[in-house]
Amino acid sequence: MLKNSFFGLVLFVLTACGGQGQNVLEAPVQTLPAVRVESGVSLDLAKARAAAVSRVNYALKFRVPADASAPISASQTLTFDLKSVDHDLQLDFREDGDRLKMLEINGVIAAIDHREEHLILPAAALQTGANTVVIDFVAGDTSLNRNPDYLYTLFVPDRARTVFPVFDQPNLKATYDLTLDLPANWVALGNGPLVETIESEAGRKVHKFARSDRLSTYLFSFVAGAFETVTRTIDGREMTMLHRETNTQKLARNVDDIFQAHADALNWLEDYTGIAYPFQKFDFALIPTFQYGGMEHVGAIQYRASTLLLDESPSDPQKLNRANLIAHETAHMWFGDLVTMDWFNDVWTKEVFANFMAAKIVNPSFPAIDHDLNFLLRSYPAAYAVDRTSGANPIRQDLPNLNEAGTLYGGIIYNKAPIMMKQLELLIGEEAFRSGMREYLSTYAGRNATWPNLIEILDKRSDQDLKAWSEVWVNTPGRPHFEMNEAGNGLIQIDPLGQGRIWDQQFDSIEVSPEAENMFGQRLTSDQLLGEPTTRAAIPALQSRLLINSDGAGYGLFPVNLSLAETVWPKLSDLQKGAQLINLFEQMLEGHEDVTPTAYMTFLQNFLNEPNELLLNRMLAQLRRVYWSFLAPPQREAISAPLERVLWAYIQNPDIPASTRKIYFQTLQDIALNPASIRLLKTILDGEQKVVDLSFSPREQGNLAALLAIKLPKEADEILGRHMAWLSSPDERRRFRFIMPALSADPAAQDAFFAALMDVENRAIESWVVDALAYLHHPQRTETSKKYIPESLALMEEIQVTGDIFFPARWIGGTLQNHTSGEAAQAVRSFLSERPDYNYQLKLKILQAADMLYRAEEAQSAPQ
Repeated sequence: MLKNSFFGLVLFVLTACGGQGQNVLEAPVQTLPAVRVESGVSLDLAKARAAAVSRVNYALKFRVPADASAPISASQTLTFDLKSVDHDLQLDFREDGDRLKMLEINGVIAAIDHREEHLILPAAALQTGANTVVIDFVAGDTSLNRNPDYLYTLFVPDRARTVFPVFDQPNLKATYDLTLDLPANWVALGNGPLVETIESEAGRKVHKFARSDRLSTYLFSFVAGAFETVTRTIDGREMTMLHRETNTQKLARNVDDIFQAHADALNWLEDYTGIAYPFQKFDFALIPTFQYGGMEHVGAIQYRASTLLLDESPSDPQKLNRANLIAHETAHMWFGDLVTMDWFNDVWTKEVFANFMAAKIVNPSFPAIDHDLNFLLRSYPAAYAVDRTSGANPIRQDLPNLNEAGTLYGGIIYNKAPIMMKQLELLIGEEAFRSGMREYLSTYAGRNATWPNLIEILDKRSDQDLKAWSEVWVNTPGRPHFEMNEAGNGLIQIDPLGQGRIWDQQFDSIEVSPEAENMFGQRLTSDQLLGEPTTRAAIPALQSRLLINSDGAGYGLFPVNLSLAETVWPKLSDLQKGAQLINLFEQMLEGHEDVTPTAYMTFLQNFLNEPNELLLNRMLAQLRRVYWSFLAPPQREAISAPLERVLWAYIQNPDIPASTRKIYFQTLQDIALNPASIRLLKTILDGEQKVVDLSFSPREQGNLAALLAIKLPKEADEILGRHMAWLSSPDERRRFRFIMPALSADPAAQDAFFAALMDVENRAIESWVVDALAYLHHPQRTETSKKYIPESLALMEEIQVTGDIFFPARWIGGTLQNHTSGEAAQAVRSFLSERPDYNYQLKLKILQAADMLYRAEEAQSAPQ
């Protein structure tokens, strides 16, 4: 996508030794264009540098003081080859220019010219061929994630430039020579192997790492701090894990499974891809405050500790989620790290490959799990949560500047894209798909690639027009709607945007006979139901006895029949139940005349004795949403007491597995409104009553304490104080101390907490902020918390700049998710209408987050 500012210039392809920018560049030239100095990393700048720069190496040294508030002094020696010296060269550094202390270019001290987030290297000081740039500076703190006794870097998508001067773009891969000067009791993990640790002075040690493999800048990383280390060798491969877990029993319960899951994923990927693990080492760190589930830094994966270190009696979904996360991050070693997107408009490719492969990887390790059901429940609801909204975005989006790359992440990348990929595999066949993936990886190993590069490879293996297929699925937003035709004997596909698009896809439906002892009838494929009218005519009228999209493979809004589903429910397979849950819930949200909130709540309550934990989790998640957002207060009050009694009966039933009973318990503590139930929960928190075979982790007890503080406001201080005194982990104590003001019953304390979030320093640990927002905007507090909505919206642009990639969506999602009032909805509408030129990507995030609010507002205002 060459822009006009390139003056039609045809760029050249770098040689394999540089390997930069293979896909945005085409042919050699003698001169290169000047690029305007502007904030961020523009596409024009990235193209120009990819054409000019190769063979990049960063030799970086950081001196980290024990005091987390003290500055980190640093230096770097940057070497690179330069094709042309026609113009100045820009290094990216999104920090105050005063942090730059010395600049030396090719042995000569140069004046520091820092503007618009760039350090300018003057053309007169550069030379064709090899260049060496030495910089002394104070490292930026934005993405160093500093805590009292540890820190970790997180540079995706363009945050390396907030720490050191860098060519911060994915198609300028580089090697790194890292040296860390740390407090003596700290350990460290980097992309390359640790080769030397020496005592530098009293109380300090220097850690030197071997030169890394060639990495994109967002994959460069290190972790340092007071961590414990565990090293295991499995199948001849040594792996080291860093952690801060103080509960030795919890660690012992999990550590073997964690290492084995990584080993299984590595072995599977080597076999599937035909490529041996492509990097020097494989280690990982478990970090208490980590913003995401995980991040795929080469040889040094970072995880949120709580996602891997599971509590006693974990549910099947929890164990499966952990396995999926490990497989996802491990798959990135091939899909994203070995072959990297050329520009962040294709960031979704690495995520879809990792998600898609993770689903394949975990199957052998969980033979008792219905993996089709797991894929259905993990992917479709989250994808629909975006694609049903007026803020829906395509899978592949335009990106003129890397400073907006974080806004591309979300449910479409992580959930719709794997559905698309599964349909693509069905379209061309599993073997052809695998063959194409192997060609893709071997062709672009160590380099960068685009989605069209892959489609070109797969197109050779298919009779279908994959480019046209991809145009609808990948380059446009939204989902199709399916309706029965007028004759009631077939389906028609409707483009809700009126653009005539057709989502070519495969799914099954079943004709059922509820009167029979067992279901019978014919399996009807999408080809039959969506075929020519002559084909449809051969199918009898099915409207009253057809479960459409019964296998859940189809993507869209499908016709449903609530009474039929309820009648045949016991006869359905788990996968069919999952498909019906999703189809029915989506139709309820669309205002289907038969699937009203009250009717659907009744349906869910009728089948709460579900033994499959995957299905039970989905049912109870839907129940909580309908309960809080779609029932009017009198309706909610009418069903609360009997519903709470049913849940408590399940919790006490010894014939139900402990992990399943904990799922019921988590729902009870969330929805409890009646004094008797709330008092019962408090006796459990206080240890006065035990639930047989159920134990609760500090985090689970903290959540119960938080909810009770909301439900028992007069006792909030006592509840929160007792829990704080009970906590022993310093990391858990820091987190709970941060959250406590949001839980206070004092409106002034709540206001002060929210006001404090206006300061970027108080948003540094984003996972804590997201947790606190959920409590601040709890359904029972929305009447008082709706006043925070305008300021929360106004802060979105700042959060997009200062926060990590998921934070804007999580910030506004945590703010709006439980609101149902017309005032809250109007606050959002007014904010957007008053800003017609508002950032487009952020507007989409707001519309996505507000979708449930708008639907709940409509449902609440409808006649009951």
